[in-house]
Amino acid sequence: MRAGMRHAPGIAVGLGLALLGIALLSCSRPAAPPPGAPAPASVVAAAMPALTDPPRRPGKPLAMVVMPDSPSFRTVRRALVNEVKQDLDIATFVIDARTSAADFTAKLTESGAAAVVLMDNPTVKLYRAYQNRGPDKRGVVPAVVVMTSFLEELKVELSNASGVAYEVPGVLAFVQLRSVIEKPVSRVGVVHRAAFGPFIARQKILAAKEQITLIPVEVPVDANATDVKSALGKLARADIDALWVLNDNGLLRDAAFLERAWRQHILAMGVPVVVGVPTLVSAEARFGTFAVLPDLDALGVQAADVLLDVADNEWRADDRAVELPVSTKTVVNMRQVRERFGLREGALRRIDRAVE
Repeated sequence: MRAGMRHAPGIAVGLGLALLGIALLSCSRPAAPPPGAPAPASVVAAAMPALTDPPRRPGKPLAMVVMPDSPSFRTVRRALVNEVKQDLDIATFVIDARTSAADFTAKLTESGAAAVVLMDNPTVKLYRAYQNRGPDKRGVVPAVVVMTSFLEELKVELSNASGVAYEVPGVLAFVQLRSVIEKPVSRVGVVHRAAFGPFIARQKILAAKEQITLIPVEVPVDANATDVKSALGKLARADIDALWVLNDNGLLRDAAFLERAWRQHILAMGVPVVVGVPTLVSAEARFGTFAVLPDLDALGVQAADVLLDVADNEWRADDRAVELPVSTKTVVNMRQVRERFGLREGALRRIDRAVE
């Protein structure tokens, strides 16, 4: 079906990646955001030109892209469209907090799409409602999922779906952190809820291959600030070298929860903090030290590969394993590193974005 394609190697999280960073930097104190903080999603969307899809062509299958409107999602969409435009037509459906499951189902049905590309956790929730609308799953339009937290855990709840994970394996971040700072990194702590246990177990095995011990502490599914503080206390007594913070909105709810549950205890621990969203490494966040994130352009190309493979497989996606991102970028809070952990000689060559 395709010509000249490049091939990439082979939990329901209520708050999507589009909003996670904004929610964590938002605060009840000032009316205006701090300098350098991201604008609210509604402001960002209003400032951007409307998305325009290429015209439909006779005989070309259609894929519908469902996404919130933000620069990150637009970057992934642009790369995906560029890769599939020779073989597929694209229709884009931009959602927001008001989009209902009925809206999604009607739009997908009316489009006649052969496949749907889902970006962000709220779109997966809408797709799950669509596929559960009746007992017959044979007519479910296949889904390629990208830019969504903990996809490997979510996949078991979906029919005819696969995609590319957003989370970079923790061990990759730990090894890269070790190559940047002078402080040794051999014991990494992580706080997690029970639903993330299988994910943590996989990460623990991978970390051990690099002589890194992952030390998990589980908290209740409805963990409050006291639960998180207690878990951090256990990790402090475990003498960890670094802390890994998952993209779990149950533990990262908003700026006030971040302040009550995390920030002061992290400062007291005096260890580097590995996070999964770039806004948490910013100076304004006063939180993360280091992040390893998927390269968004490469993520779009990789999702396009999956979509075209699904087309070649007679529009079946459920027999495909979830792929890991094949290209990443590092973001480092340089002030934290220099003042607290020491910068290795030549480390700047291994950093894609330095935050002062």
